[in-house]
Amino acid sequence: MSVIGYLLKEIKRVKWLFLAAVAVYLLASTLVRFAPLILQGLIDGPLTAISKGTTLDQAVFLRELGVYMLMNAFGALGFYASMRLLMFCANGIAEQLRNRAYDVMQRLPISYFDDKPAGKIATRIVNDTETLRTQFYGTLVYAFNNIVRLIFTYGILFYMNATLGFVLLLLIPLYIGIQYAYKKMTDKPMKDFYDARSDVNTQVNETMNGASLIQLFGQEQRVMEEFEATADKMRRADNKIIWAQSIATWNLTEFLKYLVITGILTIVGYQFLKGQSDLSPGRLFVYINYIEGVFIALGALVQQFPNLLRSLETGKRVKGLLEEETEPDSSTELTVTDGQVVFDQVTFAYEAGKPILKDIVIQADKGETIALVGHTGSGKSSIMNLLYRFYDPQEGRVLIDGKNIRDYSRESLRSHMGIVLQDPYLFTGTIASNVAMNEEEADREKIAQSLEKVGAGPMLARLEKGMDEPVVEKGAAFSSGERQLIAFARTLYSDPKILILDEATSHIDTETEEIIQHAMEVVKEGRTTFIIAHRLSTIQNADQILVLDQGRIIERGRHEDLIEQGGVYAQMHDIQSRV
Repeated sequence: MSVIGYLLKEIKRVKWLFLAAVAVYLLASTLVRFAPLILQGLIDGPLTAISKGTTLDQAVFLRELGVYMLMNAFGALGFYASMRLLMFCANGIAEQLRNRAYDVMQRLPISYFDDKPAGKIATRIVNDTETLRTQFYGTLVYAFNNIVRLIFTYGILFYMNATLGFVLLLLIPLYIGIQYAYKKMTDKPMKDFYDARSDVNTQVNETMNGASLIQLFGQEQRVMEEFEATADKMRRADNKIIWAQSIATWNLTEFLKYLVITGILTIVGYQFLKGQSDLSPGRLFVYINYIEGVFIALGALVQQFPNLLRSLETGKRVKGLLEEETEPDSSTELTVTDGQVVFDQVTFAYEAGKPILKDIVIQADKGETIALVGHTGSGKSSIMNLLYRFYDPQEGRVLIDGKNIRDYSRESLRSHMGIVLQDPYLFTGTIASNVAMNEEEADREKIAQSLEKVGAGPMLARLEKGMDEPVVEKGAAFSSGERQLIAFARTLYSDPKILILDEATSHIDTETEEIIQHAMEVVKEGRTTFIIAHRLSTIQNADQILVLDQGRIIERGRHEDLIEQGGVYAQMHDIQSRV
């Protein structure tokens, strides 16, 4: 389906309101377009009679004038009501598009985001849907207005004077030619403009997130130059569009309008002077009124068409996002009682033919702690990605309590997991809302207990508002250790069966590590726990330590056993001990 067809199809979501608006508009248009004919009767009747010395028939005059005024008044009210309804439809469609785009984004596979900047995705959901609201659906409303006006006016002109109607029809091919030339000249600049706008959003997003690194490494000038280059690309593309749009300016429309009106008045004046014209003043007024209406409608369409064209490139991108293939998911809910986790001969690759994990076998029984260690790229995070079901393995199975997680919904699977990352994310709100994750009926006593158990009591004591202390800008006002404590309290509050600690102590100092170690022990109690760690001191009490290298488990056992083996783990431990 074409982009314009796809966007027009969206109108069905508000079809009854849209049809009501159209009906009101057609009624209003009928009243307003036929009103000049009443005025023609006034000019050629009572007013012309006065010029011939006849007494003005006030009753007829006032009656006709009243009808004319009422037709215009009711027409104006109808236009206002219908345009409000049509704009309401446009806003509703844009809102639904935005909501659906956001929903699709949340259901896309994690792999979709691997090579796409956050700024470009944000542009699709925010900027592009807003552009569709203003430049497609908003413009469509006014284009519809002028098309209806054009049809009515041509119909009346043909009824009054078919020759004049045919002559004015010649204007339509002229305007179509202008628009065709405009489209050919702006296809590429429009694509370049919106691509550059997405790049600008991406660069702003990256600069904001990496502001400290940019300043520390003195990259301000380089970043500014890159931004200026992208902004310049956007400016040059827009200049090409503006130059093309100048072809279809109001000046051209006005010139053609006055040219035609001047021609008609010249012919009528010449015929009148020769005594060959039987055209009444009222009829001449109506001709000029309707001819001007034709030009106003055509001129407005010329101005509105570029906005419609601009929005099609935007619509193409929104359509592409909405049609992205989302992850298939089961509706079956996963119930977890023990939290036993098994990786049964799992092989996985992000790209076909390049396996990241090879024949992985892991069994973590209820309450056990499994530690994953290895050099960067050894496959530790990939194992966790499979457990979260961010990806599914190409071979083998991942089982929880003996159930293949592939057969259950991702949401129900993840509801049984608690995750603490090396750099925990805090949402705007309060400490309490972050612990309860904005739960509608949060248990404040349970929140307080969770914070106290993980050792966050001293932190709350120094804060004026305690657990109601505001959290802004990803928790930037808190130290790494404090953010970790809030993340541990969040996990404790959710009471998961399975716990994943992803290098939870890698960003904190030695003194804070003791507090975090205590928090880890509290949260781990009674839960099956996976720990990804670079600091071997944090995993010495693990029930199993798995050493990975190039996607394979090359060593496994307890800390003491692996030290005695004198293998890779022992070498890593020796290096860290000396450091």
